[in-house]
This record gives sequence, C-alpha cells and structure tokens, in this order.
Amino acid sequence: MPMSAAVASVVMGAAFGVFPISWIVFSSLLLYRIAVETGQFEIIKASLGALTNDRRLQLLLVGFGFSAFIEGSAGFGSPVAVSAAMLTGLGFPAFYAALLCLIGNTAPVAFGSIGIPILTLGQTTGLPVDALSAMTGRLLAPLAVIVPAYLVVVMAGVRGALAVWPAVLVTGGIFGLVQLAVSNTVGPELTDILAALATVGALVLLMRL
Repeated sequence: MPMSAAVASVVMGAAFGVFPISWIVFSSLLLYRIAVETGQFEIIKASLGALTNDRRLQLLLVGFGFSAFIEGSAGFGSPVAVSAAMLTGLGFPAFYAALLCLIGNTAPVAFGSIGIPILTLGQTTGLPVDALSAMTGRLLAPLAVIVPAYLVVVMAGVRGALAVWPAVLVTGGIFGLVQLAVSNTVGPELTDILAALATVGALVLLMRL
C-alpha cells in the first residue's frame, strides 16, 4: 500500500473514532453525571427498587432491559457502567454487578449506538445495510431468548431461575421478537431501543400483575 494511502486510512479511522463514537460516549457519560449530580439518578434507582425486591427481577430489568436501551442509544461500554452503577445502588456487589451487566449486554451489542456496528459494516463492505440488519436480527433473536435465562442462572442457579421463569420468558421472548421484527422491517438504528422499551414495559406490567 502506498504511504499516502496508509496515512489517509489512519487519519480517516482516527477521525471516525473520535467524532461519531467518542462524541456518543461523551454525551452518554455527561448525561449520567448530570443525573447523578442533580439527584435524578437516586430517584431512578428508588423507582426501580420499588417495583420489586427480588434481585433476580431487578437484574432482568436493569442488567438486561435498561442496559439494552442504553446500548441502543449510546453503546461503547456505557451500558455496563451505568447499569452496574444502578445495580450497585440496589445492593449488588460492584464487581459482580459489572460482570452480570457484561453478560446481559451480549444480545443487544450488535445494534448498539443507534446501529453503528451494522452501518459501519455496510460502509466498509459495500453490502446493503438493510440486508445486514435483517440477517443480524435473525441470528441474534434466538440468542436474545437464551441470554436472560443464562443471566439469572449465573446469579441464582437453575432452581432460582425456574422460580422466576415467567419473567425470564417474557424478557427473552419480547426482546427477541421485537429485535427480529424491527431489524427486518425498520433497520438497525432503532432495533435495540424499541426492543428494550418493549421488554422493560412488559416486565413492569408483569411485576404489577
């Protein structure tokens, strides 16, 4: 490769990393710090804690559902940082909370940060973004059903997971179905956001009932 082309590719890659990616991370962390400093973060944690005292359900709600929403809107590590902080505020050990959030972030990460992984893949390969989004959604939908169950099993064991199987089924089923539908009909940008909102709404409704 000519030196000019190599330098140009390095500069372009650095610019792509600094502006779209770093700007999204900076904005999400800024929003998080504002919420902490104004006391709104404590209100959010208190509201989540008021829904249920069962840590398995809190994990599904925050470590999977809410984390997936942050992944879809911000991505790049912020879901784990914010969600783990919320779980820590609910009484989870900090390191353990981060580990669980990393596991929960498996299913939504491909559509993170308003679909940037899929959009970038389309730009670099020249393949149609809609086709990449649809195929990714088809591959991830079964995984989205499995991850919540595995998450609760890691935390509470098989018996603990079976005790809250309706919540596990709702979490994985709703997220997987919405992720599949949106990625195949709308595109990658809103896939995680809409799937996470549907999942959180379904979980809250289930807890109320």
